[in-house]
Amino acid sequence: MISFIAKLIVALNSNSRPSELASGIAFGFLLALIPGGNLLWIVIFVIAFSLKHNIAAMFLSMGLFRSFISVFDPLLDRIGGIFLASPLLYDFFTALYNIPLLPYSNFNNSIVMGGLVLGIILWLPVFFLFVFAVKIYRKRFASRIAESKFVKAIKKVPIISKLTSSVQKLSVLAP
Repeated sequence: MISFIAKLIVALNSNSRPSELASGIAFGFLLALIPGGNLLWIVIFVIAFSLKHNIAAMFLSMGLFRSFISVFDPLLDRIGGIFLASPLLYDFFTALYNIPLLPYSNFNNSIVMGGLVLGIILWLPVFFLFVFAVKIYRKRFASRIAESKFVKAIKKVPIISKLTSSVQKLSVLAP
């Protein structure tokens, strides 16, 4: 966990592209919206893991978003129910369900379908929001935060000093 945080801090403060960080965060958001333990989540995870973006940002954002996403389950259930009950999509979902292994994706679960639909709809807005946020952070806040008295004081805490040393080691290794 500390190494993921260290990698994210290095990426935030390095010359890595903001789009790589934002893509990792957006995929973490998408994976947090879809309940785990089904084939759909695994396929999206493998796809996300094979693309070029910040994996630490994906894991940390997935954990962060997953911690409060259950509050939105009624909304996900309603959105998924609308799609699954749509007469226009009935034949399509019936055909999908009859494909071997595809029922293991749990796409017929309204919360899974709602999470997938909402995640796909919100992926681009989340991506662009975090591209903008990373640029603003680097331009306006990174140097101020690094030089603040609070950060200097907190670096003296043992676990934080371990994190700081990990960040420094990774910074040297980062291209």
